[in-house]
Amino acid sequence: MNEEIKPNGTQFEGKEEYVKEVFTEIASYYDETNDMMSMGMIKGWHRFMMKKAGDLGSKRCLDVGTGTGEIAFLLSENAGEGGEVFGIDITPKMLEYAEIKMKDRNLPKPVVFEIGNALSLRFDNDSFDVVTSGYMLRNVTDIQRAIDEMYRVLKPGGRAVVAELSKPENRAIRFFYELYMRHRVYWLGRRYDKGKPIGGKYSPYEWLTSSVEGFPRGKEMTDKFLRAGFSEAQYFVKSMGAVNIYLGLKK
Repeated sequence: MNEEIKPNGTQFEGKEEYVKEVFTEIASYYDETNDMMSMGMIKGWHRFMMKKAGDLGSKRCLDVGTGTGEIAFLLSENAGEGGEVFGIDITPKMLEYAEIKMKDRNLPKPVVFEIGNALSLRFDNDSFDVVTSGYMLRNVTDIQRAIDEMYRVLKPGGRAVVAELSKPENRAIRFFYELYMRHRVYWLGRRYDKGKPIGGKYSPYEWLTSSVEGFPRGKEMTDKFLRAGFSEAQYFVKSMGAVNIYLGLKK
């Protein structure tokens, strides 16, 4: 039987505040666990995102749900001195770590980090050449609205490049993927979050694994990009289906 794909992912009352609490809790070890749980592949995913973003020289870029700033830093490196990069996130603690990390980065121009909500971006229509997002859509209360906002702030000719966790379509590969998620990711998470529930709900890394279940992926997600108004939308399967990278083009 095919797994049910939920149009709006996993939702529950108080999700936005819960997500904020989760990422406040894990901010200090977020980068370390990402690297371990992805077996170091996350850097390659981000490099692929930059390829799909195209020529970033002197471009104006926005990273939505920027977290500790890894994708925003890559945007800045590629945009150069003539570019401008903003990184927004709803969790102040994540942005604090992004600011600390930026001091040790030799960026051509600092990233402007600020608190912001993916569902209501403060920027004007047609403001950016490129909008990126990494592993954020599972955490919002309205996926379509978040994609609509990315489309709204993009200039004509702009690109949205979004990375999200997924599940392999191949049954054999999915079997091993699920073993990995249930055992290695679960136990690695336990080493850090101690299984402590947040707000009476999941512990942080229980949320990571459970939020992938039923999450829109592949064509279900590209359909959302097209519904937002993108003239073209495609996705690229990475790491045998553990991650999808979506590209939306705005005419």
